[in-house]
This record gives sequence, C-alpha cells and structure tokens, in this order.
Amino acid sequence: MKLFTKPWSFSVTLHILLVVMVVFPIVTISTMILQVYKRDLLQQTTERTLQTLHAVTYSAQQEIGKIEYAAAAVGVDRDVLSTVTSLIQADESNRFKYINDLTLALSRYTYSMSSQLLAIHFFYKDGGVYSFKQNLIKDEQELRSASWYQNLLQHKDSVQFLSLQETLLYGVREPLAVTAVIAPSDYHTLSNVEMIYFSLNEEAFDKILRQQPNDDSTYVIVSKEGQVVTASYNWEQSSLTPAKLEQIRSAREGHFIDQVSDRKMMVTYASVGETGWKAIQEIPYSKVTANYERIFKFVLFATIAVIIVFLLISFYLVHSLTRPIHVLVRKMSLVMEGELNAKIGTSKIAEMAALGRTFNHMLDQMKLLLRQREEQEQAKRKAEFAALQSQINPHFLINTLNAIKLMALISKADNIRNMTNALMRLVSSAFNRGGVLIRFSDEIANLKHYLYIMEIRYGNKFEVEWHIDPQAESKYLLKLLLQPILENSIVHGMAGKETRGKIVIQARIHEGSLHIVISDNGEGMTEEQLEEFRTRRSPHTFTGMGVANVHHRIQLHHGEDYGIILTANDPRGTRVAMKIPIIHRDQEEEQPLRLEA
Repeated sequence: MKLFTKPWSFSVTLHILLVVMVVFPIVTISTMILQVYKRDLLQQTTERTLQTLHAVTYSAQQEIGKIEYAAAAVGVDRDVLSTVTSLIQADESNRFKYINDLTLALSRYTYSMSSQLLAIHFFYKDGGVYSFKQNLIKDEQELRSASWYQNLLQHKDSVQFLSLQETLLYGVREPLAVTAVIAPSDYHTLSNVEMIYFSLNEEAFDKILRQQPNDDSTYVIVSKEGQVVTASYNWEQSSLTPAKLEQIRSAREGHFIDQVSDRKMMVTYASVGETGWKAIQEIPYSKVTANYERIFKFVLFATIAVIIVFLLISFYLVHSLTRPIHVLVRKMSLVMEGELNAKIGTSKIAEMAALGRTFNHMLDQMKLLLRQREEQEQAKRKAEFAALQSQINPHFLINTLNAIKLMALISKADNIRNMTNALMRLVSSAFNRGGVLIRFSDEIANLKHYLYIMEIRYGNKFEVEWHIDPQAESKYLLKLLLQPILENSIVHGMAGKETRGKIVIQARIHEGSLHIVISDNGEGMTEEQLEEFRTRRSPHTFTGMGVANVHHRIQLHHGEDYGIILTANDPRGTRVAMKIPIIHRDQEEEQPLRLEA
C-alpha cells in the first residue's frame, strides 16, 4: 500500500503513462490482429476443406446412385426376373443356358461396376436363394427374419441402401460389403423373386479418395454405425474414437480440433447425402497454422521492435523533459538550505527555459529583498543609535542636573530650579531603559516640560493649544517622535516672528490609526522648501534627530503605510500630520532610571 500512498516522481508517472497508453494498446492491437488473422485463416482453411469434402461426398453419392440405379433396374427388369425364376425350375441340362441368359441380362446394368460387384442374391418367395457370381454362406432364414427384409417387403420396387453389411459371400476376404436391396413388385406374375440383394466392394470409393491431393491430410468415409467404408493410405485406425464419432454425428457438417496420438489435428466432416455416411478429413493443425506462425513471428518481432524504438525515443524525451525539472528540484533544495546562487542554466525546451529564467529572476529578487532588508535593519539600528546616542553616561548627566537644582534651591533662584527640574525630567524620560515605546500621556507630559524650557529660552513668544482625544492617551508610540517636530515649529517658525505665535497639538483615533497633527502660524515654508525638507535630513537638535529622521523611524518600525506629511498651514505657517498604528501596550515594562539625590 505504501507504493500507492507515496508520491511518484514525474518521470515514473510519465513512464507508467507511456506503458499504459502506448505499449499496452500496441500489444493489445497486435494480439487482436493476430487473433483475427488466425480466426480468418482457420475459417478459410475450413471452407476449403469443406469444398474438398463436398466434392468427395458428391462423388460418393454418385457411386451410391449408380448402385441404387442398377439395383432398381434389375428389380423391374422382367427378363431378369423371369430368367431367374426359370433358372431355379430348370433341370441340369437347361440350367447353363439360363445362367448365360441371366449373365447377359445383368451385364446391361452392372457393366460399369463389374469390377466392384461381388454378388447378386435372388431370394424366392417360396424359399431358396440363387447367388450370381458368389454363393451365399449365411443362413437364409436369418436374413429373411431381419427387420430391413420385412420392412422392404412392405415397400415394393423401393431400393434400400443398407450401407455396410457383413459379407454374405463364400471366399470373400473383406468382412464388410456395400449393400443395396430391392423387393420386386407383385405385378410380375411370372416372377417368383421376392428380394434381390446386391453386394459390392469399396473399390469405387477408394478411387474417390485416391483422387485427392497427396499431402499430409487424411481422408476417411464412415457409415452411420461408425464402420470405415474407405480411407486414405496414411489414415490411422486409432484416430477414430467413439467420442469423435459422437461429435461427428451431431451435425451434417462442421469442424473441430482434436488431439490424435501426439499430434493436434483439425477435423472437418460432411454428410454423404441421406445415407448417414460421413466424409472426414484430418489436417495437421501445425500445417493449418503454418502461415499464422510465420505471421505471428513477424508481428511479434515488429511489435517488439516498434515498442523498443518507441520506448527509446520516449525515454529520451522524458529524460529531456524531466531532467530540467530534477535540476529545478535540486536547485530549490539548495535554495531551501540558504544557497541563493543556485541558478538554472539554459534549456532547449521553451517552457523549461522560461521556468529557469523565472526561477533565476526569483533568486535575484530574493537576494535584492534580503539586501534591502539588511540595509533597512542597518538603517533602523543607526536610527536607534542616533536616537539614543545621548545616553552616554546618563547617570552622570542626571546627577549633575540634580546638583544644579539643589544649588538653585539654596540660592532661592526659582526660575533656575524650575528650568533645571524640567530639563532633568525630560532627559530622564529620554534615557529611560526598557522598550522603545512610551505611553502617549507620558509623551505629552515630556512635551510640556520641553515647552516650559523653550518658553524660558525664547520668552513668552508663543502659546500652545492641546486637543487630545482621551482614548488616544492610553496608546503607545515610539519615544521622542513629537519633540523634534515641536522643536522645528519653535526654532524655525517662531524665532523671527514679531507677534505672539500659536502652536496647536491635536491627537485622535481615526480609521484604526492614531493621527497626530502639530501646526503653527509661524514663518512657514515655500512649496520648494517643503519638498526639499521631505527629502533631506533636518539639522540635528539635542536629541540627534530631525523631522525627516522621525518619518524614517516610523516607516522602519511600522511600514510604508505610516509616517508624516508636511504641508503649508492655512493661512500661514506649517502643518505636520503624523499617522502611526494603534499600539495598546509596550512589549516590555519600562524601567525608569532612579534619580540619585
């Protein structure tokens, strides 16, 4: 069962299909052709044999007709009947004269078969028998009591052909003789003959078989009782078995295959008129099928040659077709192991060549994607390093700011103390250990510390409006995303402005994303400057990251569907729109630095 459950290779499947769809039909067709040819050959041989047997039966029937005609002619000839009657009544002196007259009268009817006529027996009504040519040796009363004798007395002037009967003649070596009888009618008043019995040998029938071709065929004529009337010289008595006789009696003519001794024979038979005789011809089966054997060998050789040539060509084509597939499978295995240089060479088959080119192109694309991935990872690591490069010795910086705060507290310089406290909290948040994400509410708090420092630095030159959706405050985002943008609005937008500026910070959840907008009414930027600003990195601030770097960080972490868009604010200023995915919690718990006193 494993053979059927285990997947087969493409080449094995093609080979099986070739055998099933080509070799098997060729063998089947060749076998059918040979069987049809053999059947036609046997049929033609049978028809020719039956034609020969029909000629034999016709000749035998002609001979039987001659015997019946002679018997009928003798049975109605008044001269013959009266002479036979006078012969039995004459004395010895006149007897010879009547014998001569009878011989002369009978010669008119028996001249053509004189060589085969053995005897004619005349049975008298009142008893007694006269035998012409040879004497009767069998008991007269036994013959008179035979069924055929009594039956014939009821059918006067009717000739009955008795086929072969035991020889009734003295000195005859043949045990059987061809026999015909007739009972003359009673209107011959001068006749005392009751029955005429004719005995003949088989010479005429022997001549019929001697006229047949002298080949390996054997001929025999048998009576309905199975007695051999005549047979060819090469016929074997042992071949006539009871089973064969029974099969022959079953139909008027036909044929069958029989095993005779150690040879296989084709037996054909036909009836001889209504006598019940059968003419039989036996032909060696090997002779009948000799042409078939030659054709069989030729067809077998031709079939094998065609199959071999076809299989050679087919296997070559299958190999040519499957070899590129095997190469492709092997190359794909190498690719699975990490070998991306396993390219496929050219193929002579157009489809396989196209498949090879596609496979090679796929490898090139994979290497390109891997290279791009590596570059992105390197850029991401550089961005993270640029975002956190200020973490060098963070404890020292925070402790120093804490010392400045204590000095301002001692000196009762509240502005310095408050500014130092805001800067310390802002730096502490930037240097916070843990993940790269921060809660949005914490980011807002850091922005407020940053704004406090910038307000002291630049004076009261701007105001900030906050429009934050409460649902957005619990979401997470990358650290230090908003401070560079807010710094850009203050430094570049409000620095040269004479009137009080305004910065609006908005945040909301829309269509499954977190949207943050920072807009100002500062100096603004031209369309050319905006385009240039989108394509280059901005000057570094204390965080080491500009607006362009923020956009790049967002896309590195979340994909190209997210980022920032810079547009002109209406009626004046700059508008920065940021789109980031919704993140519900950081993957790692933030662990803030502990401030040392």
